[in-house]
Amino acid sequence: MKEAVLLMAYGGPENLAEIEPFMQRLLRREQLPPGLLQRVKKKYQAIGGGSPLPEICRRIRDKLEQKLVDLPVYLAFRYAEPSIETVIAEMTASGITEVTALSLSPHSSTISSAAYYQTLEEVTSGSNLKLKRREGWFQEEAYNRLLADRILKTARRQGLQLDADDTRLIFSAHNIPQSYVDKGDTYVEEITANVTAVSKLLPDCRTSIAYQSKGNIPGAWLEPEIEDHLLKLRQTGIRNIMVVPVSFSMDHLETLYDLDLELKDFCARHNLNLCRSQPANADDDFIDMLADFINKR
Repeated sequence: MKEAVLLMAYGGPENLAEIEPFMQRLLRREQLPPGLLQRVKKKYQAIGGGSPLPEICRRIRDKLEQKLVDLPVYLAFRYAEPSIETVIAEMTASGITEVTALSLSPHSSTISSAAYYQTLEEVTSGSNLKLKRREGWFQEEAYNRLLADRILKTARRQGLQLDADDTRLIFSAHNIPQSYVDKGDTYVEEITANVTAVSKLLPDCRTSIAYQSKGNIPGAWLEPEIEDHLLKLRQTGIRNIMVVPVSFSMDHLETLYDLDLELKDFCARHNLNLCRSQPANADDDFIDMLADFINKR
């Protein structure tokens, strides 16, 4: 039996030419809504012309493969190339018979980890590949310690007193439609569990959860939205905010544009001081945690 690890991630356009096919795959439609492509292009132009996520994922794959030694590590994206279909075909051609599959999205939602695994199941249906899903690494103590460490480092760098009465730590998660949760999506439960675990490592901090980057699907979305939450906090005397992008293990458009540019501008207009902690990206402590988690198989 020949084993391998498959890392799966959201994906992202690395240049302006890749934005349209990425959006078409994400929205599952050939014809994008009028004006959407130009609006998205402007956002990517503002952060340098493309998403850093694919390159971060490649660094994770390479560093993890060095750690695991005896296991080849593959990487596939749900909404970009190389696709899950392409990489599974490559693995099969290489004689792989057993796949340990791991999502690089910390929590499961309908359009992230759940979608990755669903696609994986569909692609491998009827094949001789044995699949092993490794889920829930956000619960690992080493991961929560990693997040807490980044919060403390950011506070020291910013000269921020986390236990001050006018300071709040906001764990920000990507918004999803409420209908997903109503149908059994465990996303909110997992976010809450993750935040609770990190907060226990920072007992003097005042924390809350908010949601960012709301999409255009009609109907109710998760609340509170981060802008509304900030305005309510401001009314209670809060002036200093650290945002922790808890649902993102890597930097991409939702951290570099939605938080670092849009939300920072929003805070400046409402006399709030904003900083944010860094996600795990391809840092060594994250690689060590993933390697240990995979080795528990």
